[in-house]
Amino acid sequence: MTMSDVIVDEPKVTVRELFPIPVTVCQWQNPERVNKELREAIMTRFRSSPGVVNSNRKGWHSNFDLHTWPEPCIAEFLAMVRLSTAKLVAHTTSDPKFLDNWQVQIAWANVNPPGGHNRSHNHLDEGAHLSGFYYVDLGAVATPVDSGRTIFEDRSGVAQPTLPGRDVQSREYALVPKPGTMALFPASQFHHVEPYRGTGVRITIAFNLCHPEFSVLYYPGMRDEGWWWTNFRGLMVLRSKIPEKMHALVLLASYAADELGRSRPGASLRDRFKVLYERASVDASSARDAKLAAATAQALGEKRLLV
Repeated sequence: MTMSDVIVDEPKVTVRELFPIPVTVCQWQNPERVNKELREAIMTRFRSSPGVVNSNRKGWHSNFDLHTWPEPCIAEFLAMVRLSTAKLVAHTTSDPKFLDNWQVQIAWANVNPPGGHNRSHNHLDEGAHLSGFYYVDLGAVATPVDSGRTIFEDRSGVAQPTLPGRDVQSREYALVPKPGTMALFPASQFHHVEPYRGTGVRITIAFNLCHPEFSVLYYPGMRDEGWWWTNFRGLMVLRSKIPEKMHALVLLASYAADELGRSRPGASLRDRFKVLYERASVDASSARDAKLAAATAQALGEKRLLV
């Protein structure tokens, strides 16, 4: 006898969607003036600072102090952040006292040239409760895919049917960049940015927020890498890291030759080479990841659009 041969009564069925993730998207109606001023402030730092390396690949990442810059447009931008934050929090709690007192922990600018992108990441490591980003400038793009869409990843672990031609990442959401758009979301939400394929540069601002009366719930093991990884990480990755580091040294030599031809007033040689080393290291790591991914890659269709 099989399960299909057994007849049972129909149950009363309840299906609940647990733990929804709120993402607030705000579109400012007349952003041209403030975006022009923000672009000027960001590009001034871009021309004088080597920046830092974080999730950015082939792009420039400012220091984490954008919220302290003295330009008036930064104060205006922070006012936009406060208003957008209140819209998100109002959706998640009915107590109006939580709409205020959100603090900007860190904020930074990203300048992605053609090919620039950001690897998958979240913002929990910085201790943030909420995170967000704002699109300042996209240069010129022919199609939405060229704009470097922000992809919100589905990490729920819910099983899906595997059918011929089905995109296994169909439940991801793609936010198509548009100047004047600001998005806010829980800092735990994983996301990445697709390569920019436009003409010019893709300029964005990202930020983290926290509140003294909010916290993120961590269950045991949520952030534990495991005993073997913690205690013997070097042995576990040594085989792959040696060729990766050799590749990084080759890249470092190439990047150094290019960097020495640039003028960066106010940036020390030590800081410039520190960023070059970090950039070479992550680019070598990305090259290795790409080789591994190519072996199992599947053709990905269009993502669902978040509107």
